[in-house]
Amino acid sequence: MSREQRRALIVGPYRAHNFGDDLVGAILARHLQSLGYEVTIPRLSESNSAWLGSRFAENYEGQFERADVVVVGGGGIMSDTSGAKPGASYLEIASRAHADGLLHNTPVYVTSVGAGPWLRAKSRVLAQQVAGIAQYVGVREQESYDHLRAIGVDAEKLVLGADLALLTPELLAFTPRRGKRLGLQFDVTAFPDVQENPHLPAIVAAVGDHARSRARDVVLIRNGRARSEIADLAPKAERLSYTSLERFLPQLGGMRALFTSHLHLAITAYSQRIPTYSLFVREKTRRFYEQIGHPERAIDLRTATLADAHRFLAAAAVATWTTADEERLRTLKADARSLLSFVA
Repeated sequence: MSREQRRALIVGPYRAHNFGDDLVGAILARHLQSLGYEVTIPRLSESNSAWLGSRFAENYEGQFERADVVVVGGGGIMSDTSGAKPGASYLEIASRAHADGLLHNTPVYVTSVGAGPWLRAKSRVLAQQVAGIAQYVGVREQESYDHLRAIGVDAEKLVLGADLALLTPELLAFTPRRGKRLGLQFDVTAFPDVQENPHLPAIVAAVGDHARSRARDVVLIRNGRARSEIADLAPKAERLSYTSLERFLPQLGGMRALFTSHLHLAITAYSQRIPTYSLFVREKTRRFYEQIGHPERAIDLRTATLADAHRFLAAAAVATWTTADEERLRTLKADARSLLSFVA
């Protein structure tokens, strides 16, 4: 590295090794690298770091002190209701660095995040603190913007855009695998509120039976470490488990349609013109489907019925990409670029 090369630190939920979080971190890394930065993403896996050409770091020790710019991004980290365990917040890493004097004169940007609602006062305070030290905060949809305005974040700091995962094909180089099968992703056991739906066992059985009876035409996808409830119901169906972006993206890009319970699989598929349907586990997914003009393709799994599952599976089998979809994708990609425009 030349003496003049600047260093960028990306802060986010990368220790989880979850596809959606890692993907947004990778897109941020590519953007910063294009501006000449050496990039470090603490806790991102060694394989992903090697593929990106970013510095691997097991933790944050010494990272804030050496950074010329800090970017906080990836996932719903301006909220405490987006994951399986509400209250976990990666904002505390940046807030603590500021309190310890490690961010003196270091510009901080927050981008491509979901914000609110909050269940815990501490999470709300962290969102306020990190927004306070940031030059700008880029949010991925209107509801997040409204939540931050409601807790006093200045409008001058906020940039309304769309999720950076929409830029996946432009910023991450890969060739989609040929195949054109239906992707099925369904791992919801970590979400206790979803388990209260009395229709859930029948929904799981229906999705599993669909995979079993069409084993040659489906791929069972795992978004992270969670084991899919439908895996044992369709033992002959192909598996695609997320381990690294380099391996996962080409295979995901080869799907003809996607049925999923999680957000970033849907966004990444959409970015590659793959129709998607979701029985979702978290509110942020509903927001995305409203953004793309297909609110009818997303139903809260806490209230979904067996009929909803059958309807979505049937629709995914015949779904096509339309002119309206293309126009909306073009608009949302421009919105997503706005969340990179102010970074560094």
